[in-house]
Amino acid sequence: MLVLWNIGPILVIAVVIVVAATVFGVAAARARRRGEPSPVVSVALTLSALWAAFGLLGAAISVVQNLSADAPRMSVPVATFWPELLPGVTIDTGPTAEVVGGGFTVAEVDAAGISPLARGLWTAGQALWSLIPAAIAALIAVACFQLLAGRAFTRIIVRMTMATAVIVAAGGTAAQVLSDIAGSMASHELFARGSAGWTEIPGIDDPLAWWPEATLNITLPFWPIAAGLGLAALAAVFRYGSRLQRDTEGLV
Repeated sequence: MLVLWNIGPILVIAVVIVVAATVFGVAAARARRRGEPSPVVSVALTLSALWAAFGLLGAAISVVQNLSADAPRMSVPVATFWPELLPGVTIDTGPTAEVVGGGFTVAEVDAAGISPLARGLWTAGQALWSLIPAAIAALIAVACFQLLAGRAFTRIIVRMTMATAVIVAAGGTAAQVLSDIAGSMASHELFARGSAGWTEIPGIDDPLAWWPEATLNITLPFWPIAAGLGLAALAAVFRYGSRLQRDTEGLV
């Protein structure tokens, strides 16, 4: 079973590489047959269009899975936790190093019974993570299409670039924050305890030390804002190029 688990991801990666190489080869051959001046742009158009389509499909699948699953897979924050051996248990051979500090701060769990609000926020956050690369791929596809048509600085590219800047900046920030809020809610729902009781266990003073503690962890990412500003600057460059192109056409 362990061997199959290890081989599975390798097979998926191999299939993706083969499919990508096949698509690249077909697109390049078609570009040569048509005598296109830039086969690279044609190949980029094909790949980015497929990327955008698969991104949208992935977002839809993510929504369906997270809403319909009995126990959706979630990233749940916990207070720093490291399980220790029970008193009296020793390992004679095996590890050659020792953990002396730190531990887990995030757990990947299948969470059953979480609240509808936590599930909804998690679903929205994960869908946004899929839509961001799809938006970037769509921008690349439109830019390549316009370039092949001889319209490198059209207004549609300017608008698409600015729209993508907003999607990356707002969508990336929202995806992180929504996912973190949902994970923190799930952490409280899964691990928070009001009271507990236990029978006496020899050698163990606090059995709850083996129980993870709920915590709140919400991160405000800055990379989406930086990436969005970069795309906005690129939109300004395209806008300036569009003006120069119109002025040049007016002089001819």
